[in-house]
Amino acid sequence: MKKIVCLGGFCALIISSDAFAAPLELFGIPLWNATRSTLEPALQKAGLTPRQIGSKWWFDIYGVSGQMPGANKLLVGYTEHNQFAVAQYVFPSFMNTELVEKVIQMVEDKYGAPTHQSGSVDLGTVTATWDESNGMSIRVSRGWPSTTTYLNLENRTNYARMQAQMRAQKAAHQAQQAQAHGNAF
Repeated sequence: MKKIVCLGGFCALIISSDAFAAPLELFGIPLWNATRSTLEPALQKAGLTPRQIGSKWWFDIYGVSGQMPGANKLLVGYTEHNQFAVAQYVFPSFMNTELVEKVIQMVEDKYGAPTHQSGSVDLGTVTATWDESNGMSIRVSRGWPSTTTYLNLENRTNYARMQAQMRAQKAAHQAQQAQAHGNAF
């Protein structure tokens, strides 16, 4: 929580101890410098059920049974060099417009008010973001008309890098397919 205090014409920005909280972690592993080799064993030790894991995938997928109430899976994304990029809990929902508000409140209870919030919890898309000073962020979002809610823990730099790498891989694959079909017509 940030407060501006003014006394005798002087103003000071006071930042509560919440702003100096421990780094964003997932099952005890700090995420800002995490790798696939540090996260995979920690997630399995925490009791998550691996559904798809390994460096041939952009995302490892785990079943979540009780570790995050209401979530049914956790996707953990990595760059092509296996650096942590994003962890996404999925809270499935059908016509439950209040779910996003519950997840936002859960994060707010731990990290304080979001840095940014947009949308109406009653109808339409909603996004709440908590920006951490170390390049990490937490984002709760819901699209529309689906009311499934997502909770992302992101290394913003690595997530952008991962998305660019995925686009480049897709473009290379499409170019390779076009070349393979080039002689056919």
